[in-house]
Amino acid sequence: MNDTLDLSTLPFYLWDTATAPSAEPAEEEYAGVAMLDSVFAPRPMTEVQQRPSLFMGHSLSVEHNGLQPLTQGMAAPWTFAVLAMLTALLCTYFRLHKLRISDLLTAIVDSRAMERILRGNNLTRTVQLVPIALMMLAAGALTVHSLTLDGIGPYLLLTLALTTAYLLRNSIMRLLGVIFDNSGAVALYITSNYLYHLVLASALVPLLFLYFYLPHGHDVMLTIIGIVTGLEFIMRLFRGMKLFLTHSSGSQFYLFYYLCIVEMTPILVLTKYFIS
Repeated sequence: MNDTLDLSTLPFYLWDTATAPSAEPAEEEYAGVAMLDSVFAPRPMTEVQQRPSLFMGHSLSVEHNGLQPLTQGMAAPWTFAVLAMLTALLCTYFRLHKLRISDLLTAIVDSRAMERILRGNNLTRTVQLVPIALMMLAAGALTVHSLTLDGIGPYLLLTLALTTAYLLRNSIMRLLGVIFDNSGAVALYITSNYLYHLVLASALVPLLFLYFYLPHGHDVMLTIIGIVTGLEFIMRLFRGMKLFLTHSSGSQFYLFYYLCIVEMTPILVLTKYFIS
């Protein structure tokens, strides 16, 4: 008895159904392909989160491809030119008027020494005192510029704005002196301020050199600059109060107007600007 099946005896349609593969893949195959596609498919670019490199702080400058890393104190070339110009102007001014640092430090704490240095060194006219304020404002603007702005154009505009505000402040003080009949006390107060500004400018220029070009310790230098500026303001304020109380011919109540309008208000405005 022959147990083998003769395939030739089967109908054609049964043979085609039994042996031919299905034209459509099974559902399990679709699931496997979908899983592989979900695993190996590229993610959209929006989902990629770029993290800062751990070595970003030690990256080297393209222009200075040596071994020195980029530091916070690397300043623009024009910054060095401004500091060099301020140094030359300060030295020229001291030499022209035969001033000494020791005499200036004595003058800011002693009224008689202040009168001697003003008369003995021929510093009695505004045209001789205004350059002191310009040097101080240029150094102060450079400090503010390094914190908030960039480029020499904004620096020049900031210096111009500070100079305009300073001259406007002095004009308001002189106007109040005329109104309240205290012109002599106001003139003496403004003149004494110039000496404080000269001391501040002489201190700011070397401190700014260290601030911009030291490889480390920039926060410390900025703190020192802030302390020096604050001490100058406090000492100048107390000296102004003493001068007004000594030389003022009117009521002491006018002193409150002077201090609030021309001293406290600019400080409050600048503080509000930096906080906001």
